[in-house]
Amino acid sequence: MAVSARSVSTAARALPAHEPGTSRPSETGPARPRLDVVERRRAAARSIRRRVRLLRRLGVMFVVGALAVTAAAHTFVASDQQRIDALQSQLTQALAAQQNLQLTRAELESPVRVLAIAERQLGMVSPASVTYLAPADPGPSVAQAEAAASRAALAAAAAKAAGARSAKSARTGSPFAKTQTRTSLAGPGSSAVTAPTG
Repeated sequence: MAVSARSVSTAARALPAHEPGTSRPSETGPARPRLDVVERRRAAARSIRRRVRLLRRLGVMFVVGALAVTAAAHTFVASDQQRIDALQSQLTQALAAQQNLQLTRAELESPVRVLAIAERQLGMVSPASVTYLAPADPGPSVAQAEAAASRAALAAAAAKAAGARSAKSARTGSPFAKTQTRTSLAGPGSSAVTAPTG
């Protein structure tokens, strides 16, 4: 009996204490898992903590990425600014060189320098007096010559027509038949002159 009492007391110690609201497991069926509210709360707290950690990690990664992008943009801007500064300095140097070349050109083209080179190196001398020549008459231009020729041809045609009229009137016995046609071919502007003869 003492042995059985000891075994019962050890079995009672091993079994969990009976809580109100839970049923005792049946002697014949399998043991049911014990449900605790505390374990659910701990699991919910763990999942919340995991989500918070994940959100923190995502936030840190986002901030680090934004900082990296900003740093890269600043690097590109700084390199472009350096290139612009270098080009600006080259432009300033080129403008200064252009101004120096223009000044040198003006000095080389100055009449005083040209005269000094002509007198010293080429042995030229200024004349004592200057004689101006009268311009020669080049004669009529091509357009004027063509106009004079056309006027002469018109005058000849008019003289021929006047001669034909006088010959016709002489044949018909007109009182105006006694006219004489004289044509002067002295110059390019000649014209037919008709004068009565009786």
